[in-house]
Amino acid sequence: MKRRIGKGIALAFVAMVVCRAEVVAQGNPWNNPVVSPRVDTGGEVTFSVSAPSASRVELSGQFMEGTCPMRKGTDGVWSVTVKIDRPDIYPYSFRIDGVETSDPSNPLIFPNERFKASLLEMPDTAALYARHKDVPRGQVRYCSYYSEVLHADRTMLVYTPPGYDRETERRYPVLYLVSGTTDTEETWYKVGRVDAILDNLIARGEAEPMLVVMPYGYMPSHGTPMPSSPEAAEMYATFARELTEAVIPYVESSFRTELSRESRAVGGFSRGGGQALFAAFSHPELFAHVASYSAYLTPQVMERHFGQLMGNPARMDSLYRVKWFGVGRGDFLYADVMRHLDYFREKGISCRTRITDGEHTWMNARAYLAETLRLFFRSSES
Repeated sequence: MKRRIGKGIALAFVAMVVCRAEVVAQGNPWNNPVVSPRVDTGGEVTFSVSAPSASRVELSGQFMEGTCPMRKGTDGVWSVTVKIDRPDIYPYSFRIDGVETSDPSNPLIFPNERFKASLLEMPDTAALYARHKDVPRGQVRYCSYYSEVLHADRTMLVYTPPGYDRETERRYPVLYLVSGTTDTEETWYKVGRVDAILDNLIARGEAEPMLVVMPYGYMPSHGTPMPSSPEAAEMYATFARELTEAVIPYVESSFRTELSRESRAVGGFSRGGGQALFAAFSHPELFAHVASYSAYLTPQVMERHFGQLMGNPARMDSLYRVKWFGVGRGDFLYADVMRHLDYFREKGISCRTRITDGEHTWMNARAYLAETLRLFFRSSES
């Protein structure tokens, strides 16, 4: 028996040595890690990914049109260098034999339920999303709660401004900020960089210190209907209940918030913008500021759900101190947003608008957010 055991141990040791030799012969990725992306001072960026068995690898990113083929090296690493003229934070991904994947060498991941993308951050010290060591910083807190509306555990992120823990008698206004379709509650934080933008604006005296609450916008019982469909209004209505019956009560019992309607704002990007509009118009007793980033409600939805309110432009303008819409000319929702604005004009309802270049991107969403943060809790205009 002892001889058999000894022989078995010896064979196992030999197998381990053989396996180790094969790994060394093939090259250990831990000894030669792929660095990606690599950004030089001239705006050129090199993207690389190890895929020795792949037959085709492409780069896809919101800094360019379409995809760009990558070239395979003798070590099995595919690379491509592109010139990017404008510094920003850009989502990108690799397509390896048709399968989209994030960059395994990049720890900056786009939080999304569907798209597997990484984030390229182009250095720009003048950008509002840049973090500076000499600017007082707020905190972002992860909070979990049980929703009686959805009968599920949920998560939200809450930004508290610099000095929140020190100035224990002070109360703050709150922005409820919702991300888009397939995004998560982390997207406004990790991609939108709301914390850095607000830290910088507060330090410059360009925004009021405020809390920013980032709830999860996905409503499981409704899925993700097209914004123009009747089902979208049902989903928006469920979110409005979740926001007003679950999220706001949790926030106002857990944080030092001002409790007046003038101290609450709601805004969002894409699906989140539609949810924000529906919630604000459903609850004028709760919100005095609303912002839509690349989003809209159809005239049919507004007539069906808010016809009496929309028919009284003077009341609309007195209720909402900020009504703000932004969209890019290349956005696939551009025409729909224009129809919403046309409806407002026909009704005599005033609002602020920002029509920019660009498509349905988080680069635009960040710019729209920065503009509205300067308005919330300050302006008496629409």
